[in-house]
Amino acid sequence: MDIHKIPTLFGLTEASELTELTVGHINRTFLAVCDGEKYILQFLNRSVFCRPEAVMGNISRIEEAFAGAGDSFTAVPHFIACGDKNYAAADGELWRMYRYITAAAGAAADAAAAGRAFGAFIKTMDGRSLCSVSGIEDYHDIEGYFGKLAAKGGVDRENAALLEKVRAELGEIFGEDMPRRVIHGDAKTDNVITGERTVLIDLDTVMYGYAALDYGDLIRSVSSGELPDTERIREATLGFAEGLDGLLADAEIVSLYYGILRSIAELAVRYFADSLSDEKYFRGRSSADCLARARQLMRQLRGFIDREEELKELICCCFDRKHRENTKHF
Repeated sequence: MDIHKIPTLFGLTEASELTELTVGHINRTFLAVCDGEKYILQFLNRSVFCRPEAVMGNISRIEEAFAGAGDSFTAVPHFIACGDKNYAAADGELWRMYRYITAAAGAAADAAAAGRAFGAFIKTMDGRSLCSVSGIEDYHDIEGYFGKLAAKGGVDRENAALLEKVRAELGEIFGEDMPRRVIHGDAKTDNVITGERTVLIDLDTVMYGYAALDYGDLIRSVSSGELPDTERIREATLGFAEGLDGLLADAEIVSLYYGILRSIAELAVRYFADSLSDEKYFRGRSSADCLARARQLMRQLRGFIDREEELKELICCCFDRKHRENTKHF
């Protein structure tokens, strides 16, 4: 079926303009213009999302949760219906559409808004259930990623020693007693659009996991250089605490720093593995690109380890400040 005609499956006119967007590593995404209105048109990569119907089922549950949350700050996209489903099947692909969301000027720099949105996501989804089958296999399975890298020959001695040290620390922190919640799963600033409301996109990786995983991704992305950007980390952390609104237990707050290390180490391991693979997860990157990115992440990991005490104190202070604000009227 001609891609221009896919919007007709959703009750829209045929696309008069269709532009493929190159951002993102996994799915193919298009900007479609139908009857003068802009839409995002996308199909899910079945080699990554093994059960795309489960992905879209989770998205329905997320939309339902946000519709009843009464949160005037945070929103998620509304996927256009095709009959009684929020997707359409054509030519063996699962397609979906939602209205294009316009970002406010300069919004990408707003670390506080991103933090609040991801915290509010966890708060809004608290107590909600996801589909019984996973739409993506072994995502955030850091032990699985280490295993894949080892099978491909591993990395140089210096980086291997640091990764093993971090791996051991993470094993002590993220044990069976740590609460698991519904998290976004890919909580980077690229997945936040700030306009009239702050909209969280790329909901495909929503899963049961640790709040620290979302926090770690958030902080890694707001502090994109090799050294921690303390002020942007502070803004993002205060926003995250505000969005959570007192939800996390003390042990979860302690785990947040280690969520940063886990996020960076996990991504570094995945890029190292891709640098040794012919078939790559990160679409459009050469082996040299992947190796350079992995080494950059290792330098970033060292920077966060060197500032451990400072960052732990920052997190504690941000969550304590939020606690005081919540209780000062009593």
